[in-house]
Amino acid sequence: MKLFFNLFGLAAAGYLGYMAEPSLRFQLTGHQPSASENARDKTVILELPGQVPQIDLSSLTPEQLPQKVLLKTDVKVTDAASGTTLLMQAGNRVKLVRIEGGNAVVSPGEGPFSGLTPVTETDLFQQLAASPPTPKTTPEAPPAAETPVPVVPATGDSEEPAKAAEPPPVPEPAPEATPAPEPAASTAAKSMDIPDASPAPGAAAASAGSDELIAAMQTSIKAGQIKEFTFEQVQEWKAEANETVDGETYQTGLASYQAETIFGTKTIQAKALVKGGKVQRWIWPKSGMEIK
Repeated sequence: MKLFFNLFGLAAAGYLGYMAEPSLRFQLTGHQPSASENARDKTVILELPGQVPQIDLSSLTPEQLPQKVLLKTDVKVTDAASGTTLLMQAGNRVKLVRIEGGNAVVSPGEGPFSGLTPVTETDLFQQLAASPPTPKTTPEAPPAAETPVPVVPATGDSEEPAKAAEPPPVPEPAPEATPAPEPAASTAAKSMDIPDASPAPGAAAASAGSDELIAAMQTSIKAGQIKEFTFEQVQEWKAEANETVDGETYQTGLASYQAETIFGTKTIQAKALVKGGKVQRWIWPKSGMEIK
């Protein structure tokens, strides 16, 4: 019994410490908890005029929430795998992933970066007021199939026995088509498994273009166009396919470099957008955000 009370006391103390941690932090360390920490355990209720009952925001599914929200304050987003942190500035429309307590989980787009901000620091309420979420509907069960009632023919001395139904005629199989003989030259080449030695059109031009693309990427890093990494950190240079970004078509390439993160040494990739033989800008491959 004494062991039970000890375990109960430890659990209660842990729960109270978790709930009171934001308010106690300032008293113990002098650091105020962030807005997202204050909102993490809050329940936000949406009350729309003329609509009953009230709606708990955390109960809404992604289909009932708007796809994007407008930020009213700066938000830091982090890639948990690499430890890289980016800053999304106020005034940007970002992807709304889900609701956690009183916070909105947001992301700059499709990618590993995500962060927390209070729902009150977005335009979520205004969007839901303008377009209330549709209630979730339970699909109706399909009607049960009726069981056919067997019909038993009446029997009697005056009735003739029913004639057995004749089987339908079996169609005769169509004659098989005889394949046309292959040309002699093609058959010989197939039997000897001789590969086509002719080069693909434009192969030499693609190789030369790749060398010029990589040279432009190396020149950009040596010149210090960005400060995220140096020429010595790069482990691999690689040419990629052309891409259209903001209506402009660029040659693209990847630079794989090593960097020290909170998870140890990681290999990170940066994408170069090249036009006219020069790197116009560097971006993160997944999020598309510019690297400074």
